[in-house]
Order: sequence, then C-alpha cells, then structure tokens
Amino acid sequence: MFIWEKDSINKEQEDAILENNSVLLIACPGSGKTRTLTFKIAYELSRLKSDKEFVIAITYTNRASDEIKERVELLGVDTTQLWIGTIHSFCMEWILKPYHLYSERLKNGFKVINSFDSEKILTELCEPYKKEKITYYDCGILAKTDNFYLTCLDTKKHNSLQKILAEYFNILEKNRQIDFEQILFYAYKILKSKPVIANILSKLFPFILIDEYQDTKEIQYHIISKILSINKGTSKTLIVGDPNQSIYDSLGGYPMPKDELEKLLGFELTPLSLDKNYRSSSAIISYFDYYKTFETPIVAFGNGKNYPSSITFNSSVSVDDLIEELASINIV
Repeated sequence: MFIWEKDSINKEQEDAILENNSVLLIACPGSGKTRTLTFKIAYELSRLKSDKEFVIAITYTNRASDEIKERVELLGVDTTQLWIGTIHSFCMEWILKPYHLYSERLKNGFKVINSFDSEKILTELCEPYKKEKITYYDCGILAKTDNFYLTCLDTKKHNSLQKILAEYFNILEKNRQIDFEQILFYAYKILKSKPVIANILSKLFPFILIDEYQDTKEIQYHIISKILSINKGTSKTLIVGDPNQSIYDSLGGYPMPKDELEKLLGFELTPLSLDKNYRSSSAIISYFDYYKTFETPIVAFGNGKNYPSSITFNSSVSVDDLIEELASINIV
C-alpha cells in the first residue's frame, strides 16, 4: 500500500485520496491539485488486485500527462499498470484500435489525419465559396452523440458549410482517414452498439481519473459513462476540476452539473473540494470574487496570504497587446 509522509498533504487532499467512493472534486487554483492527483494515482495503483487491471488517468493535454506520470514515478511507484493520456489517445488505444472491426466505417482499416492535412483539404474545398467569405476558420465541427455540428456562429453560412463538410467527410472516407472529432464519435458509437466492449473495459479499469472536467465535451462524458455505468459503479472515478476555470466553451467544453453527471453515470458522486489557495494573497482572491461564475470557495492559505497586493486596471491596453504588456511588468 502506498503511504506518504505525515504533513506532506493537508486534510482536504487526504480525504480525496482515501475516499473509496467515486468523487467529484472541485479544486480551486493553487490548491495542490496536481499533488493530490499524483498521490491518488499512486494510492490506487497500490490497491490493484491483478496484473491485468489498469489505473486510467485522462488529462486535457499530453504535457499534463507527462508531468503527472513523472511525479508518480518520483514517488517510487511502479507505473507499469498506469495508462495516462488525453481522451483522444484513450479512445484510440482502448477502443478504436482493438475494436474498429465493429464499426462499418472503420472495419477496413483507418488512419488519423493531422490538423495540418485537415486544414489543407478544407481550405481547398472553401475555394468555390469565396464570394460568401467562407474560409477554413468557418469549418469547425463538434462531435456529439448523434452527429457532427457546425461551430460557426454565422448561420447564413451554414448551408454552404454543410456542403463543404459533406465533401470533406467523403474525402476522408475514401482515403480511410478520420480526424480528431471522428475519433470521439466512432469510439462512442462502438461502445453504444457493443455494450460487451464497455463491460470488458470496466473490468480492466477499477479506477478512472478525469482531470480538468470543466473543459470536457458532452460526447467525452458519454464515452466514459458508458464504461463506468455498465458495472453500476463498481469501477470508481475521481472527476476533478474547477468550473470557474472553464475556458474552452467555444470548443464544446463545459462543467457538467453534479446531478446530470450522476444521472449519466447511474450512481452518486461524493462531493469534495480543495479550497485552500497556497499561491495568492487574500486581496487577489477577494478581487477574483467579482469574476466568479460559480460560487466555489477559495481561501488564502499560503505564506503570502497577507501580502499587500496592488490591483490596478489599465483601460488603454488592448487584448492584442496584452502579452507584451504583461512581459514588460517588473515583478518585485
């Protein structure tokens, strides 16, 4: 069993690590979330009962995956039975590669098209629509459980965009290619049409961690829930994030409310929080209250909690010049 040194984590972090039930963990900025996730993964790895079981950790970026895995290894824990990566990597590794024969679209083989080649195809397809001022940047799509949806806000362009995307999908199918949104779409379709696959995966994964849930897409929630719900909560999950840090709503990411998550999963989630901020002063945290969209608590708890921070507002700096402005500020 993985054991940590006394006082290496606080009580909130320890509660999240030792909780045996599935958890929805709200972690404010600077609360030691990554440390908590690292210890939780190490703890769950030490509890595996078979060498055929895996702890799964789904992160938003590959960089986050690398950092967390490295931290777990630095704790001296064997990571042979840890799989960590993005949702797209998860779908490829555990669903599409081993089970693509169950998909009519993928059964004859497929390869994933990169964003550069996808842009090249769409740019060429947009050429006949120059008069409508349609470009590649209008061609965004969002995979949902039933179909693909346009993300372009200009509805006047939608008819033409539907034609462009129909051609795009035909080209990909002819070349036996899929793009990143199709990875999610076909992974979900396989799990939905073949529940036995979800059942197999649920037995392999006694614990699934989902990081940055506030930026998770609807179809991603459905993919994971297909696996977790089929054994009625025997496999546990830790869903962690901060609704106030949701920044990818334009890409379809959003923090699904707890009651909706529970309905989708088919079992209850224990609500826990990490609300001690070790990074910012009380002044900054109080000022942040004006920008909160969710009433999640944040308490200044670090050594600099009483630091006399100076908060100013510069109305002359445009968003285009923001990076340069921040770089020019002297931090004392």
